[in-house]
Amino acid sequence: MSAFMVNEDTLDLLASVAGWGREDLWVYMSDDILPPRGEIQFERGGNYYGERASSLIKEELRLENMASLWARYPKDANLFWEGREPQVFKRIYADQATIAQVLGALACFEYQACESENWQNSFAFALCKAIRKAICSRISGDNWEYVRPAGQAERISLTDMMRGNA
Repeated sequence: MSAFMVNEDTLDLLASVAGWGREDLWVYMSDDILPPRGEIQFERGGNYYGERASSLIKEELRLENMASLWARYPKDANLFWEGREPQVFKRIYADQATIAQVLGALACFEYQACESENWQNSFAFALCKAIRKAICSRISGDNWEYVRPAGQAERISLTDMMRGNA
């Protein structure tokens, strides 16, 4: 696998999700999660992060992406950010990006950040899980359990009929 440093817009979009919901972003912190690489504050058990934490979330994601590059390319990782200064956080509002764009950015980030030895125990990994859950809540409108609509016709497949399951 090759890895690269994701762009500033990807980091801004992922960090912006913390301010998109009715509630702040909840990040579960089990005992096996490592402390953040950056300056974001945390407590074991879990933490809420709102709009004010977005710049710290962006920095945490950036540091994890850098750790992945150091793990993948120990001799050449600094080439990925030479001449590239970290930019200040620029909020992206919920009406400026689609859910699909957020999920695409999240998949891209996770793919680029997964090379460090401790990725699955990293604070950034916990952030990614929280971002995914927040996006799922936006899609479902907090209706997590499915209830079949009343009067919905039951479909029976030909395979089920042949097996006697219908």
